[in-house]
Amino acid sequence: MKQFFGLLLLLLTQTVFGQDLSDLWDQYDKYKEPMLKDRFFKHADLLPLIQKQKKSDLFKVETAGSSAQGRSIFQLTAGRGKIKILLWSQMHGDETTATRALFDLFNFLKADDQYNQLRKELLDRLELHFIPLLNPDGAEVFKRRNAFDIDINRDARMLVSPEARLLMDVAKKVKPDFGFNLHDQSTLYTAGPTKNTATISFLDPAYNYAKDMNAVRKKARQVILLMNNVLQQHMPDKVAKYNDDYDPRCFGDTFQGMGISTILIESGGYSGDLEKEYIRKLNFYALLSALNGIAHQSYLKEDIAAYEKIPENNRSLYNVLIRNVKITKSGNSFVTNLGINHSQIKDADYRGVSFQGSIEELGDVERVFGYDEADASILDYTPGKLKTLTKKEWNALTAADELELIRAGYLFVKWSDGKSPIGPVKKRMLNLSNRTAVSGEAGLNQPANFLLNKQGKPLYAVINGFLLKLDQPVKVLHNTFGY
Repeated sequence: MKQFFGLLLLLLTQTVFGQDLSDLWDQYDKYKEPMLKDRFFKHADLLPLIQKQKKSDLFKVETAGSSAQGRSIFQLTAGRGKIKILLWSQMHGDETTATRALFDLFNFLKADDQYNQLRKELLDRLELHFIPLLNPDGAEVFKRRNAFDIDINRDARMLVSPEARLLMDVAKKVKPDFGFNLHDQSTLYTAGPTKNTATISFLDPAYNYAKDMNAVRKKARQVILLMNNVLQQHMPDKVAKYNDDYDPRCFGDTFQGMGISTILIESGGYSGDLEKEYIRKLNFYALLSALNGIAHQSYLKEDIAAYEKIPENNRSLYNVLIRNVKITKSGNSFVTNLGINHSQIKDADYRGVSFQGSIEELGDVERVFGYDEADASILDYTPGKLKTLTKKEWNALTAADELELIRAGYLFVKWSDGKSPIGPVKKRMLNLSNRTAVSGEAGLNQPANFLLNKQGKPLYAVINGFLLKLDQPVKVLHNTFGY
């Protein structure tokens, strides 16, 4: 009898609050779309995947319109429920994490497995509308803005861009109850003034300057709290919220004012996740949890007062932070801190990026942190030396050879028989230089290349802004640099 009532309680709970999705986390790889392997896919790469959805019995696929340069923008629709939801991604062409997660979600919705009951409930209760790539022209050259150099997410009022007009037209036609505005943000944000990365950041946008709370905005906030609860299980203390100052140019603020409960999701940074593949999984899981919560209205039990406990986005991270380092400038020695960041350089085919590391801060760094850090309190800041080699000798160097040169104090190689390339140097550990001498003085906005020595022995090397601990085996860097 006790087992019967236990089973009955479980069934009632699932009927009211939706299926428990905790075990779905470990099943994610079954649904992950293998054709989207990195951040740099283009409109043409998505066309076969759009066609795959079109051939399925689940999705209605329409061409909702075209971009400024004439690329098709698609709207996918699934479900037969009364609650309408609109999800759109990549308003900014170089913000691709959520687009990948949406195609993973498409694969889940089409699958046939132990989650069929969940799928049925979602599709019976919801009508889902997706625009998985709103800015295909920006994606083509991996840039934020569209072909007119308009920021689509600041074009909700003037509607200058065809992409903004399309999104507004779809919203007015569909009249969704909920909207999900899916973005990427800088990886240098933290959840409050802490060392915890803001891996996912949320916002329920304000609909007026007073930032009033009405029933529409309250629902958005409650869905955010539901997602926060599930994400905390997989990345504790790495969820943040955006400042909610009203901006009438933005789609989230505008849609909230139109009666659409709108939720902004920003994918930030996570240590070791350069391509944001783990964050992609978090997006998939959070979105599916939100859809489940909306379908069963379990989000309504969330107390919006808990939203105040989510820390705000804070720009408190550097890629590398060197603390308490003694440097000399113009004959004066002092102890300070060096904040180093990596700027992105697009590859010629826009299929990847390289990095250039430079010193962005020199001074006090109270409540600031680094993805990688070193305390140089008992270490000496030392410029790297220049090694002269022939081009053939350079090409023959192994990673182990380069590491030994770094341990001997060398950070640069000059070819004795020709001019070396300027710019990113892929898959190496040493920089190249065409100069007869290299500057070793630490300066603001200067390239970050130096050693940290203890009694003349290098313990750390900073090469093109990447921190290497020299008592450990070191793999080749994403790229060094040619000067």
